[in-house]
Amino acid sequence: MLPFEIDFFEDKISSGGKMGEAKRRKATDANYGKIPKIRPKRGLIVSPPIEIEGTTLHAKSSNLDPQELRFGLLFWDELVWPSSRAIYFGSGPDEQFLESTGILTRPDYTYNGDVAQGILRGQIQAFQDREQAEPGSWALSQGENSLLLKGGLIQENQGALLELHRAIPVPTRDVPLAEILEFKRRRADELLLLRTHLDSFVGEIQRAEDKPAALEKLIEEIDSACSDLLKVGKEWQFPVYLSNLKASFSLSPTKFLPAVMGGWKLAEPYGLTAASAVATASGLASTIEVKGDFGFRSVKRPVSPYRYAFHAHEELR
Repeated sequence: MLPFEIDFFEDKISSGGKMGEAKRRKATDANYGKIPKIRPKRGLIVSPPIEIEGTTLHAKSSNLDPQELRFGLLFWDELVWPSSRAIYFGSGPDEQFLESTGILTRPDYTYNGDVAQGILRGQIQAFQDREQAEPGSWALSQGENSLLLKGGLIQENQGALLELHRAIPVPTRDVPLAEILEFKRRRADELLLLRTHLDSFVGEIQRAEDKPAALEKLIEEIDSACSDLLKVGKEWQFPVYLSNLKASFSLSPTKFLPAVMGGWKLAEPYGLTAASAVATASGLASTIEVKGDFGFRSVKRPVSPYRYAFHAHEELR
């Protein structure tokens, strides 16, 4: 468990009968005491939109997808894009800007032999190197607009997928990166809270004696965190998409959740009431579901997510 923030304000009652600052915050702020006092760095291994199947590599672009890049920048502190001398993808203006800030780095991972497998090996090795140095702090970005892997290292039903449907705001591809960095500075608590709940999802359920109660509590916390993010998303001065977020764990769901538990069924969406109330413009409910997912044969990590993906739906108005 992460150590949590303790408010050391002195609890005094004023002559007007008002509560002390700590009591006032506890009574009015649903997230009071939930934000980790120690804010661990989180990193993401990123890739241009490339598809790898065996020895075949298909690249849609030589740059990072602008939408994926903004998604990664919003939720992670450090981005790593492995480079290779065998097939070099150059940095564009967005990537160069983030390199100048130190947020994005491009370490060399060149391997002899097949180019497609060399690029894949570079992605996996970059992840493993950083995960070994900072356990539980790193993840891979994967999906149609980043790295899409077919066959090879994939093992079906060796992982669990937690998916939030239409529950998070993500800046559109045209939003200046500097604007996102400023938003992160101002809204660090809301962003960190959602990531903290996702990171601890499996571990909290595994440790709980009453697993149905733990699951219900975690869903409520994720719902609240998504609602808070959607609220501030509506306040942004730039366009924002209502999006899905997928977090993959290297543990089969049957290892920590029975097939049916407290009315919960795997692969069945359940409503996020608070988030749905904020995202009313979409006309569709925000939901959460847990289902089986593939895992990597060569990737072993703690119970925090090792792989993330997102899908933008429509503009959040």
